[in-house]
Amino acid sequence: MERRDFLKLAAISGLSVAGPLRFLNMAHASEADPYTGPLWVMVHASGGWDPTSLCDPKGRVNEEEEAPLNMFFKDEIGEIGQIRYAPVEGHQAFFEKYYSQLLIINGLDTSTNGHDSGTRNVWSGSLREGHPSFAALVAGVYAPQKPMAFISSGGYDYTAGLVAPTRVGDTNVLAELAFPNRIAADNEERLFHTESTVERIAQARAARFERQQQKQRLPNLNHSMDMLHTARVGGNELKQLTDYLPPLDNSGNNLKRQAQVAIAAYKAGIAISANLSIGGFDTHGNHDATHFPRLQLLLEGVDFLMEEAARQGVADQVVVMVSSDFGRTPGYNAGNGKDHWSITSAMLMGPGIVGNRVLGITDDYHAPFYVDPNTFEPSETGLRITPAHVHRALRSHAGILDTELSQQFPLNVEDLPLFG
Repeated sequence: MERRDFLKLAAISGLSVAGPLRFLNMAHASEADPYTGPLWVMVHASGGWDPTSLCDPKGRVNEEEEAPLNMFFKDEIGEIGQIRYAPVEGHQAFFEKYYSQLLIINGLDTSTNGHDSGTRNVWSGSLREGHPSFAALVAGVYAPQKPMAFISSGGYDYTAGLVAPTRVGDTNVLAELAFPNRIAADNEERLFHTESTVERIAQARAARFERQQQKQRLPNLNHSMDMLHTARVGGNELKQLTDYLPPLDNSGNNLKRQAQVAIAAYKAGIAISANLSIGGFDTHGNHDATHFPRLQLLLEGVDFLMEEAARQGVADQVVVMVSSDFGRTPGYNAGNGKDHWSITSAMLMGPGIVGNRVLGITDDYHAPFYVDPNTFEPSETGLRITPAHVHRALRSHAGILDTELSQQFPLNVEDLPLFG
């Protein structure tokens, strides 16, 4: 397949790759050490979800209550183990299925009402620009040379040049990209070139790339050359991916397709982390009718992710974090919507994370309590849990807290025993 054809197909499919700035010499390593750690999946509810209608439920006392936070009643709130959940369609089934695995962190203070800054803070642990997402950081530490080390379907995927992100949109033409030497992707007999010719072409391209890169001193041109080379060698990675990729889901819930690609890439040994994303949560008007179905799709997507991981035999190797830009205001505006609120929640599960726990507390108006850093009980001399605390725990859990790359992006907060 010619370069222009490969890039055209990549554009059609929504698949793009970008070479890392910090690891130009590693991005095209011929062989990488096998990655044996977990798959880190970050699920982003884009727009700012409403935790009071999910995992930090707040209900009204009666129909006469003025300015209620939600229209459902307190006695309708569900409870399983230590976890309480809102009486929204789909919630009971999800929490009853996963409560023993779930860690819920409520009262998470993002310190912002802005979409960009909130998303950056929740997924990098810092409000400051320039910090990579956790998914990019963990992939950058463990396997920056793999073209599909970090797969992103949206959310905050800034990499700070640590790793080449693989952005996946429509995945229908992955097979054509995976088998560029086939005249038809589903026919392994009809080929453009013999295997020996393909090998000679690959060797000639690699040698030419090395010569050109050694001559080139301009950073931008060097980076562009590396992007092209990563795109070329990515075909082998895609071939491995398609070996494990099942027929793609057609339910209309995009999270499910994203989950299939992430799990297949991990099963193939070519992915370390993945961003999954679903939008529609910025409900400034008609909140309940619009927001609740999005929450249902979100939980269905997470459930599908775990079911697909189980089907592929890797359910015990997947760490999942689900969160959003921020929360939504306690109560409704004049248009029956809810606006931006800096307090949110996060849900996590996976190996090494003790489930059936809720950390952090908010009052009846969704304002966070200060909590003791050891017991997480309310304490006037305690602290507010922030995304930085969560990310410090994630880095420690992933074994990257003290690495050189991690220390380049410090999180100046206390160690909290969040994961048990």
